[in-house]
Amino acid sequence: MTNEKLYAVAVVGGGAAGMTAAISAARDPREAEGGARPFGVPRGRGVLCLERNDAPGRKLLATGNGRCNFTNAACAESGEVSHFFHGLGLLTRRDAAGRFYPYAGQAEAVRDALRREMARRGVALCCDTPVKAVRRVAAEDFAGDAAASPRAYFEMEAEDGALFRAERLIIATGGKAGPQYGCRGDGYAFAQRFGHTVVSPLPSLVRMVCSAEERQRLEEIRGVRASCSAALWTGDALSGRADGEVLFTEKGLSGICILDLSRAMRVRDRRARRVVLDLAPAIEERTLRELFAEKRAAFLTGVLPKKLAALVEAETRGNPRAAARLIKAMTFSVEGTEGWREAQVTSGGVPPNEVDTDTMESKRVPGLFFAGEVLDYDGVCGGFNLNWAFRTGMKAGRAAGADA
Repeated sequence: MTNEKLYAVAVVGGGAAGMTAAISAARDPREAEGGARPFGVPRGRGVLCLERNDAPGRKLLATGNGRCNFTNAACAESGEVSHFFHGLGLLTRRDAAGRFYPYAGQAEAVRDALRREMARRGVALCCDTPVKAVRRVAAEDFAGDAAASPRAYFEMEAEDGALFRAERLIIATGGKAGPQYGCRGDGYAFAQRFGHTVVSPLPSLVRMVCSAEERQRLEEIRGVRASCSAALWTGDALSGRADGEVLFTEKGLSGICILDLSRAMRVRDRRARRVVLDLAPAIEERTLRELFAEKRAAFLTGVLPKKLAALVEAETRGNPRAAARLIKAMTFSVEGTEGWREAQVTSGGVPPNEVDTDTMESKRVPGLFFAGEVLDYDGVCGGFNLNWAFRTGMKAGRAAGADA
């Protein structure tokens, strides 16, 4: 089946970046972002959004433990992202750490606000339509709409053979993290077809897997959470530091600080890796040693969770110096990370230096744009990655739809 209509803009991918891009492309460029705006402004030949899943925004529902931490006060241009959502009628709240959430604390509120705006703007949404190929076609080869632009256009071929055409194309297919949400990394092959390079994708913001020798130790403290300062070492080189909560699992380490440190495992390095945890970062080792010598078990259970205190006691046999040293530098050998199903985001993708970062347009193919996780960006936990998705979606959509 061939859809003879030539759309002004097509977006491949109906996730956070894709929905935002479709909305921004469908808006009249004279409208100010945020605030009141009329709905249903006619836009040229229209905007098309092609989504693999049976509904858009599937992965979005899982973000922020289902609460959708959509930006952070420390993010670049976070104000514009917040303004965008306020313009959709979404009431938000900010926590003490600068993280923004929908006021109801439900990711569904964000997804539904985007879907409503797409419908009001007349975006043609085609779900259950996985795209298997994209290509650029010379305009003179188009035999459809008589009002077609003389410029070259893009053709998208779905897995069922259906063809869709548009003057401008936004690739917002996401990365490979979360295949259970339909994330396949299709956009990397599309980008390469157009002459772009792709930084090899790896799981990021993901739990670390420790060596087999550590498993018995971990079994004793499985499920324990503790505040700490964590450092990742690769050989004798410090690869990164992060503060926050660590969660001990049956296979390794998790928690926000560990997820953030996993970003430093981008480079495949054969040198031995280890994570060193300071479980009492606010207390000097000397003070710990003195207090342990005086109070021993009573002191330990006041500083550490009970199971962790028992581990320190057992491994140091009550020696104050050894106990203080272990609390300040509990070390775990790391073999790697969990896989794509457990990863929150993808590290790798189209290098941002291959696009105009003001418009997200390809520097190699006019009329081609990228948005979201298909680009090589992975930020720390706390709303940075969704902020990137929404902001790049806004830029790409606005630029692609500017002369629709």
